[in-house]
Amino acid sequence: MKYLLYTEVIFESYGHAFKAFKNIGRGSKLFELKDGLVDYKLMGTGAGTGFSIWPDFKRYALLLFFDAKESIDNFIVKNEVFNWYIEHASQLLVTVLKPVKGHGKWAGVVPFRYDANSIDSKSPIAVITRATIHTKSLFDFWLNVPRVASFMHSAPALHQVGIGEYPIFMQATFSIWENLEALKNAAYKNTIHADVIRKTRERRWYKEELFAEFSVLQINARGSIFHKLQPMKIMPILK
Repeated sequence: MKYLLYTEVIFESYGHAFKAFKNIGRGSKLFELKDGLVDYKLMGTGAGTGFSIWPDFKRYALLLFFDAKESIDNFIVKNEVFNWYIEHASQLLVTVLKPVKGHGKWAGVVPFRYDANSIDSKSPIAVITRATIHTKSLFDFWLNVPRVASFMHSAPALHQVGIGEYPIFMQATFSIWENLEALKNAAYKNTIHADVIRKTRERRWYKEELFAEFSVLQINARGSIFHKLQPMKIMPILK
């Protein structure tokens, strides 16, 4: 996949939130894979600051994979299901991302085609981390989650949240940073982060993991949770 349309929605209405929750169960039946859409994933989020074993039933993430930027533009305008999320969300984040660097697999496959030539060290950068946890490591992993949550909550990211397909076994994070330097400073200079990474390797928590960086091509945000991103509205196609 050459491009990713990452969308995060928060519903005020319990009815709309429940519909979004049911849509996760529909899986591959929600969107048709056509007109450039090659895959998609529907995810829940963690409660509180977004990094919790308990889900937030009003907040959801949609990851839609496309083969061309033009396909995303057409999808945003025409797709009725996607626009249901846009119209009913009380708070909203929509980003168009291009994979630039990464390693690892997702569900056994390399999900992105990385283009290192698209890296702009001075522009905003998005990051997705994702891991499948060994069953035998679940207790040890979740015992360390509060430290990870503390790091993510205090890190100077413009936005960060915990997302996932299955809250206990499959965990992921999505974050947006002011630039590559801000990301590196948080990743390599924070002692909590370094300690957790060390434990990840030593204790072999994961049976599969992925780290991916993205160039932020377009972004639109509304709502108090996304207040740091609202000055970056550069997606005119989305009202």
